[in-house]
Amino acid sequence: MPKLCKFTSPADGKPVYVNPLLVSVVYTFKGEPPDTIIAFGKDFMLGVAESLDETVSRLDKAIADQASES
Repeated sequence: MPKLCKFTSPADGKPVYVNPLLVSVVYTFKGEPPDTIIAFGKDFMLGVAESLDETVSRLDKAIADQASES
């Protein structure tokens, strides 16, 4: 099973787990404060409370950890 990354839902503060191998793009959506969006393909997007840099770092680390275990 792939290593899942834990993020925080901005709506209720509850944890959200993401499979980093399924992520197609991560971006910041304009607003105050700006939201970090994780997109899976073109039809599903998930907002998280973490910053863009922190989100990308967690996803990169999970993928690297998984590659080193293989």
